[in-house]
Amino acid sequence: MAKTNQETVIPDDSIPIKIPGYMRFSKVIGWLFYAWIIFGTIMLSFRVFLAATNANPSAGFYEFVYRTSSDFMEPFRGLFTPKPLGDGGYLDVAAIFAIIIYLILVWLVGAFIKYMQSKIDDLDEKEAERIQRLRAKQNNTADQLAVNITSEQAGAPISATVSTQPRNTRKVQ
Repeated sequence: MAKTNQETVIPDDSIPIKIPGYMRFSKVIGWLFYAWIIFGTIMLSFRVFLAATNANPSAGFYEFVYRTSSDFMEPFRGLFTPKPLGDGGYLDVAAIFAIIIYLILVWLVGAFIKYMQSKIDDLDEKEAERIQRLRAKQNNTADQLAVNITSEQAGAPISATVSTQPRNTRKVQ
């Protein structure tokens, strides 16, 4: 960027503003992590429901839920003892605590994704402004060239001024 004085900074429009690859990569990784945590939270919720309702442990769905949710339960295993409920069911307090922790983690990952998206949007907006400035410069250059050509043909001085009428009906004064 070139500085004209200490207060005004003129951006260098010749350099395109690109979104760094790490921002897009971080956002994709964030979404994958987000989906993984949501899946784990759903499996833990099924686990709590199946445990509380005394579901049949030999059923295929029961085995699938317990195998899948066991990895998500690992950091919390043994933290709380299960509380017995009527009809042989139990309340898996550790799984409920894990669900709460994973939901907080989902909220944090969602905030990270939103932050990365805002940074990407800011860079996209700056690039759109840069392109708009370049187009304005091109239009000004083309208008000035047309004024100079018209002025030279009419024998008028080159420093002619242009009125603010629409582009197709401009008149040289």
